[in-house]
Amino acid sequence: MNGKLLSKNYILTVISATLLYISSFMINTVCARYVTDSGKTQSTAGIVAAVFTLASFFMRPLWGWLTDKWGRKAVYLSGTAFSLIAYVLLWINNGILLLVVSRILAGAGYSAFTTAGGTIVCDVVPQEKLQQGIAVYGITNVLSQAIAPVVALWLYNIDFIYVVLCALVVNCLVLLFALPIKYKEKLFISPDSKFCLYNKSAMPAAYTIIFFAMATASVNSFIPVFAKQQGITADSWFFLISAAFLLVTRLYNKKLISSIGEKKTFYSGNLVYIAGFVLLVVCKSNLLLLIAAAFYGCGAGLIHPIVNTAAVKDSGKAGRGTATSTFMMSQDLGMTIGAFLWGTISGAYGFSRVYTIVVLLLFVMMYVFRKFLASKIN
Repeated sequence: MNGKLLSKNYILTVISATLLYISSFMINTVCARYVTDSGKTQSTAGIVAAVFTLASFFMRPLWGWLTDKWGRKAVYLSGTAFSLIAYVLLWINNGILLLVVSRILAGAGYSAFTTAGGTIVCDVVPQEKLQQGIAVYGITNVLSQAIAPVVALWLYNIDFIYVVLCALVVNCLVLLFALPIKYKEKLFISPDSKFCLYNKSAMPAAYTIIFFAMATASVNSFIPVFAKQQGITADSWFFLISAAFLLVTRLYNKKLISSIGEKKTFYSGNLVYIAGFVLLVVCKSNLLLLIAAAFYGCGAGLIHPIVNTAAVKDSGKAGRGTATSTFMMSQDLGMTIGAFLWGTISGAYGFSRVYTIVVLLLFVMMYVFRKFLASKIN
């Protein structure tokens, strides 16, 4: 590829990914609250939230293999199609049973889209700018977290069906930007690629990111429920503030890494991340919630690009799909376990206990990083 980071294919991938994340996070944000508002328990809400990531998890190896064997774009568009079908079903009938079916289809589509999208980025970005490319691409997730929850919660206050309709329209726009993506995929795929469940070179990063994902699940799925229980009204602002700080951190993390190295940047980011959850343990006001959001965003912005880059850098061109799927499978597993676990624990003991356990898990993540991944990065 040429030496530019902001190539046509890269920009189209960033825009289409931003739109798909927005449609996905809109439903994710209000899903647990919709279930509890329908008279179901928080454990049920946790299960409904978990089936999305569970479906994503089980489909990852297939999508990773097909991404390396058939090509990135075919899988990318398949993911968009699955998501569209899921939202159409939910628009037709938003009962709890069909909600579960829709979340399974959406999870399968999300895993296809994100696996192929992450691989496309690794293909079209110059290798000397890989970490920068992944960090900037990660802003798609950040922008989505800034926009989707605010819009979703506003529409939810009118009616849940408007959230579904908006997500459906946004997902249609994904196709407009995904279709023109075109580059010489044959240089990066292997038609003789054999199916495998995971990529060995990506496992150290996978071990690390599972704890990060479990922590993320306690926020993405349950902050609206937590805020409602605490009588806090700034739940939508939590997502906006955390996204803003995550965005700024991702834009400047290259300078920090150049200054102190990847290891120290990771450790610093994890301590900041932990501080955000400590504040959630004692949070009783809007002010504390927003301060926690700032710490949460900064920590996530420092941690994720380092681990993501480590997952794919030793995989080779024809193994990028399986390496990306391995990394994302671990994220899916962490989100699935987290959604189910936090739903159950919060229902029995409250969210203070949930965020205390998250703090302990993040110290475990620091140990796992040091044991398995630290030796492989600068």
